Amino acid sequence: MKYSNTLEYSEAIANLVKRNLEIVSLCKKEEREMNEDEEKEFDENKEELKELENEKEELEKSLEEQPEDENKEQKSNKNMEKMEKKNFSIVDEIRKSMETRQPIVLNRSAITVAAEGEDVVATDVWDVWAPLRQDNVLANAGAKVYTGLVGDVQIPVFSKCSVAWKGETASATDGNGSFSSVSLSPKRITGKFPISLQFLAQTTPDVEAAIRNDIAMAFSEKIEATLLDDAQGSTTQPAGLFYGLTPASVNSYAQLLDMEAEVEEDNYKDCKYVVSPKAKAALKGMIKGQNATGMVMDGNAIDGTEAFVSSNVEAKKGLYGAFDNLVIGIWDELRIDVVADSATLADGQIMIILNGYADAKLVRSDALVAFDTTVASGSGAGQ
Repeated sequence: MKYSNTLEYSEAIANLVKRNLEIVSLCKKEEREMNEDEEKEFDENKEELKELENEKEELEKSLEEQPEDENKEQKSNKNMEKMEKKNFSIVDEIRKSMETRQPIVLNRSAITVAAEGEDVVATDVWDVWAPLRQDNVLANAGAKVYTGLVGDVQIPVFSKCSVAWKGETASATDGNGSFSSVSLSPKRITGKFPISLQFLAQTTPDVEAAIRNDIAMAFSEKIEATLLDDAQGSTTQPAGLFYGLTPASVNSYAQLLDMEAEVEEDNYKDCKYVVSPKAKAALKGMIKGQNATGMVMDGNAIDGTEAFVSSNVEAKKGLYGAFDNLVIGIWDELRIDVVADSATLADGQIMIILNGYADAKLVRSDALVAFDTTVASGSGAGQ
C-alpha cells in the first residue's frame, strides 16, 4: 500500500514492529517456538516492512528534489523514520536469539548510530575493562587485575623460605616455605538502564560512547566502592578491605611513621596510600616532625610515598601497604542485553541490562593496614 507522506509510513511500520514483538514476547513467555501461523504472520510482516522501507526511500528521494518550502514537513519526520529502522533491527536480533535459544550478548554497545538504517545492535568487540585498569584507584595503587576468567580460581600464596648459619659439618635445617591459596568465585554485578526511542533516533556517536563508558565505569566504581568499605564478605559480594581491621590513630607525623613501620617490618615493598578526601586534607595540614620541615602530604605523595584519593573511603580514613597483594578477578566479557518487547516499546523505551561477574581478595592479610586521621578529643596534630 502506498502512503502519501513519511509519517504515515512510520505509523504503518510501528504497527508491524509492535505486532512482531508481541509474537516474540508471547513465545518467550511460554518458552516455545513460533507455531505455523505465527511464523507465517511474522515473515509476512517482515516482508511488508522491507517493502515499506523501499517505498519510503523512493518518497524521500523525490522530496529531496523538491524546493525547501515544499518538503519541510516531510523532512521533520526523519527522526521518527530512523527510530523505526532501529526497531526493525531489534526484532531480527530477538527472533534470532529465540531460535537458537541463546541470549543476545553485546560485546561493544547496545546502540549504533553511525548511519541511518544501520543495525541497533553492534557486535564488534569493545574493551570494557580499560576503565577498570586505567581509572580504578586500587588498580592504580598496584592491585592485580585478571580478566577473562572461567570457573572458580585459586590464587597460590607461598610463604618465604628461610636459611640459617651452621657449622662446617652441621646438618642444614628445613627452610622450605609452604603453599596456601585464596579462592575467587564469580559474584554478579548488575543494573538496568532505560533508553528512550527518541534518544536513539536523535543521538550521536559521541553520546553513544558516553553511554558505553558510563556503563563500564559503573561496573568499575562498584568494585572499588565495595573493596574500600568495611562490610563483611558474603556469597554475593567480596569483603571490604577495612573489614576486620582496627584503624591506627594517625594524628601526628610520629604516628604515621609508626604505622608505616608496621607494614615494612614484614618486608613488603612498593607500598602505596589510598585515602579519603578528608584524610587528604588532614595530612596536608599535618606538620612534619618537631622542626616543622613541611607538611606530611605534599602534592600526590604522603611523606614521599605515592598516594591515591577516593571518595569511596569513608570519613578521614585510609589504607597503607603493598596493594599488589590484592587480586581482582573478572569473568568473561561484560554482558549487555537489549530488552525491546511490546511493554517497553509502549513506553517509548528499550531496556539495556548489564551483567558482569567479579571477585577480589587480599592474598596476604598483613599486607595492608588501616588508619584514621580523626583527631581525638584533647589531642592535637603535628606533634
